[in-house]
Order: sequence, then C-alpha cells, then structure tokens
Amino acid sequence: MPASVKDVAALAGVSSSTVSNYLNHPHVLGAQSAERVRAAIEQLGYVPNESARQLRAGASRTLALILLDAWIPYFQELSRGVEDVAREGGWSLFFSNSSRDGELERRNIDMFEAHRVQGLVIYPLGDVVPRLEQLAERGIRSVVVGPIRESATVGSVLFDDRGGGRLAGEHLLGIGRRRLLFVGAPTVSQSNDRLQGIRDTLDGSDASIEVVDVVHLATEDGLEIGERIAALPPQERPDAVFAANDMVAIGVMTQLLRHGIRVPDDIALVGFDDVTQAHQTVVPLTSVRQPGYEIGRAAGAALLQQLADPTADLPEPTPFAAELVVRASTVGRRAADPSPG
Repeated sequence: MPASVKDVAALAGVSSSTVSNYLNHPHVLGAQSAERVRAAIEQLGYVPNESARQLRAGASRTLALILLDAWIPYFQELSRGVEDVAREGGWSLFFSNSSRDGELERRNIDMFEAHRVQGLVIYPLGDVVPRLEQLAERGIRSVVVGPIRESATVGSVLFDDRGGGRLAGEHLLGIGRRRLLFVGAPTVSQSNDRLQGIRDTLDGSDASIEVVDVVHLATEDGLEIGERIAALPPQERPDAVFAANDMVAIGVMTQLLRHGIRVPDDIALVGFDDVTQAHQTVVPLTSVRQPGYEIGRAAGAALLQQLADPTADLPEPTPFAAELVVRASTVGRRAADPSPG
C-alpha cells in the first residue's frame, strides 16, 4: 500500500498536522521538524494525494481539454498549445476525446464537472454553449475553439475557415480548374464554413462544384473517395479536389496515384490545416494553413484570463487569418519549389 500522511508522521516522530504543514505551509515549520519530515517522505517514497487535497479545499488547479477527434494531427498540435500554456501557468490539464460523438461529448463535460476542474477548453461537435453557461454559473469557465452563439460567460477562439475556403477556390480557378469536388463533413461547422468559402469564390464563374459528405474526416474517408473518383470515366472525374482537412486529401491522393491518375496534371488537390504530413507526401500537398499550436495557446491563455478575473467582460475574438501554402499537388514540382537546379 502507498505510504500515508500518518505513516510519514509516525516515522518522523511528529503529528499529522505537522506533515500537512510541511506539504502546504512549509514556512511555519522549524528547520529541524522540516528536515525530519523531508527525510521520512524520502524514505517511504510518499507521494501526496493531490486529488484528495483539492477535494477537501473545494477547488483545484486543474483544467480540461475536450477534443473533437484526438487522432487527427491538427488536434495534436492544438492540444500541445493548450498544454504548454496550462503548464506555464502552474495548472494540470486533463484530456478527453469525443470521437465526433455528441453523447460522448456530453459525458465528457459531465465528467470534468464532477472532477471539479476550474475551466475547460473544448473543440465541440455541436452547440455546447447552453451547457457551458450552466458550468459558468457554478464557477467553471470555458473557451470554445470555433464559432459560437453570443455569450457573456463562454469565450471563443476563432479561425477564418470561410476565408480559407476562398483562398482555395481562388487558387484553383487561377490554375484553370473548373470541375471541382469538395469533400467535407456536414456535422462540423468549420467544414461547412470552408465549403461556403469556396462557393463564394465560384459564384458567378464558369466553374462547378460537387459536394461529397464523409463522417470522420479521416484518411480512410479520403481513400474511399479516391477509389470512387478513380472508378469514374476520365471525362467524368473532377479536375480538382478540395478536402476539408489534410488527412482526407492525403487519402484521396494515395488512391489516385495507385490508379495511375496524375497529381496535379489530371486532378489538383488542396487540403486544409497544413499539418506536418502535408509536405511529406509523395506529391507535396497544397494546403490552407491553420496554426493549431498557436490557436491552442490562444485558447489556453483566454481561459486563464477568465479565471484570473471572472467578472471581466470577455474580449471580442479576432479570428486567426488563413494562409494558402502552395505545393506540387496543384502547380507541379518545379513551380511549387523554384530552388536552383
């Protein structure tokens, strides 16, 4: 059994309250008592039960992060940003993954409320603002990564997804593509914003766009869509694919290349997020860059700001701007990488 406070006190020859003071208020102890407790802790390998201490105090130094899909590289970068800010501020951070499941998302929020976290950052599937406003009434503050309805107690960090869709559309039109295919997930608001952005660009042009819905926005979805494209007669295939994230685009590319379809000569490809894998593919992927790590840091900082001054008005969020990173999947290797030789 792990050593307890009573075990430490018995070995050190002091009271349990003296051990408690050593752990929580060391300045009240004399040097001799402090040394005896320290030596006993080291000998027994005692580890303080931080959860129990926090429950007794009625508060914690813990935050929570609820991700939409932890396996997608973008969310790994975002979580790293939140974690770094939390650690720098002296907070512990719990993680959970909703796996694009609304019921699981609700259970994750309930779980963190039961564990008495002081605040949470969430990249949600649906509209969670009413639930988060309930938490705010109980002293638990929150920040949503993504667009939300107006709220006096729930913060948000935004990215210009619609602007990113416009950049993708302008680029594809600029390189002469006219039969476009968008692959996205209608249950994810950011995906819908990216679709609306490219539609903004195509409006009034001679280009057309077809929309294909997938569930998970995973590489496997891209592989399936790529197989369906390859099965079409060449004249019926799109000449460009814009995917709602890089992993879907990479799956599409993999399948097209397997079937001898040239990228970008036959079909140009644009992804979204610009994760590390985007420039590591056989044909480096053009992508709309979404700075996951920086967005995570901004969300973490916004949450800590709320906790530092819960009565302050929430600032109006300024969306992170989209940036198109052009690579060989749309313009060919030489044009995308004009390095000497």
